[in-house]
Amino acid sequence: MYVSRKSAGNRARSMLALALGLALVACSGDKDDDDDGDGDGGPTVTSTVSGKVTFDFVPATYSPITDTGTLAFSQSTVKPVRNGVVQVRKGTTLIAETTTDEQGNFSLTYDAAEGSSVTLYALAKTTDPVIQVEDNTNGSAIWAVGTPLTVGTTSKSIHATHGWSGRSYTASQRLAAPFAILDSMYTASHAFMDVRPVNFPALKVNWSPNNVPQSGGAGASAGRIGTSHFNPKENEIYVLGKEGADTDEFDDHVIVHEWGHFFESNLSRSDSIGGPHASGDVLDPRVAFGEGYGNGLSAILLPSSIYADTSWSSGGTMGAFGFDMETAPTPTDDTSPGVFSETSIMRLLYDLFDGPTGTEAAYDQVNLDLGIIYDVLVGPQRTTPAFTTVGSFIHGLKAQPGVNAADVDRLAAHYQIGSIRSAFGEGDSRLAAMYTNVTVPYSATLSLPGGAPYNNQVQNRYFVFTGTGRTITVKATNATEDLGIEALANGEVAGSADDTILGTEAFSFASRADVTYVLALTGYKTSSGSYTAALSITSQ
Repeated sequence: MYVSRKSAGNRARSMLALALGLALVACSGDKDDDDDGDGDGGPTVTSTVSGKVTFDFVPATYSPITDTGTLAFSQSTVKPVRNGVVQVRKGTTLIAETTTDEQGNFSLTYDAAEGSSVTLYALAKTTDPVIQVEDNTNGSAIWAVGTPLTVGTTSKSIHATHGWSGRSYTASQRLAAPFAILDSMYTASHAFMDVRPVNFPALKVNWSPNNVPQSGGAGASAGRIGTSHFNPKENEIYVLGKEGADTDEFDDHVIVHEWGHFFESNLSRSDSIGGPHASGDVLDPRVAFGEGYGNGLSAILLPSSIYADTSWSSGGTMGAFGFDMETAPTPTDDTSPGVFSETSIMRLLYDLFDGPTGTEAAYDQVNLDLGIIYDVLVGPQRTTPAFTTVGSFIHGLKAQPGVNAADVDRLAAHYQIGSIRSAFGEGDSRLAAMYTNVTVPYSATLSLPGGAPYNNQVQNRYFVFTGTGRTITVKATNATEDLGIEALANGEVAGSADDTILGTEAFSFASRADVTYVLALTGYKTSSGSYTAALSITSQ
């Protein structure tokens, strides 16, 4: 989920302390907490310790046939922590650091007092790319698992257990969660890094066993994160972890979906206004593409096309919902197919990648390399003069070397998407109708329906105009209902007003001559009944 601009607030962050705020210690034993580096007073020696860092991974299962699923603890496997940071510390003092290889193996040389005790830590952090999982309810301390180490010991491994006892989690043994999140995001990152030279920015992920599907109150610092989501203002991801409510750490499709929003925000572009969404919704096309993209990307980058999202019911029973991005069910779950459907878009994107199978060959002759999809996302989708929708994506895709436009059109038609011939959706009558080309000055009174969520198609209107080289002022007025307005130029925000105050929303900006601007007007009336918005675009 991509949180809306209205709900994404700023959060004060504390710096990562050297003390790490370690989550748990995996093994018991005597520890020398002396920080002076002398331990028991013996001579300092150079030691090398080798080992392996692993964690329990629990598959999240879902059957589209029975509409049931769970976390399959009985099917858990041991996976290596790849490119994970391993440290030796004396109390809070860092002595030495290295990273694991792709099999989780490490070898670390350090200097410490002979026979003294230090601590070997495995951090929920990778270095290429930099991803770290923090506890947002504990001062943003990085999660880590540690075990006492006697100086001179040559072999020591660390294993993070899932901690499930069969009925509940044993808190002191619930160690694997941060590493499972890390692993899914590392997999996603390296899928792109294997086909293109990608330079990812550092990513912070917030997970806590206190993270609940509730909002308000003390907010994220108390675990009230609402849902697993990417926050574009903070450029961070939050993941649910509350036992008995909703835990997403092993829901790898959910994890990669949110990582996909991070990719979109940092390397590509998203004009999505966020908000709630579900199969069958007729969404604003910016939202439909963003959420369909997140789902489709998870199927492309993970071994399975079946999306599973597990949670507990009010009666304490574990269950799941999901969908298959390869095969649509009968009756269909895509009740409003086309450019406003995240379900249509996720299956279209997956079909663009996976190639024809069985009866799909009648409409699917496309089998794109992931590198081509990457090129579209970081190229024309990032710089499109239109809003980021499936229209801008398809238009950019057709321009890529080796892409057969007719095959893309045939596949899109299967999902009731027209033959796109411009970033503004020309070729698909419904998407093209979202945009109104206007000349400045412009004024109109628009009618919007009440009762629909703000991120639905019917609550949004788009306007396209050319800059005058002078100051442009945009106003939208309704005395009793909330409105929002935002103008972009090739993805850069020229101006916006969305402060939830009734009356007039307005902003001004210095326009550039001959530059195309796109303006979105959004209505927020939650009760039924139509209402109007008086819109004006003037230049002076």
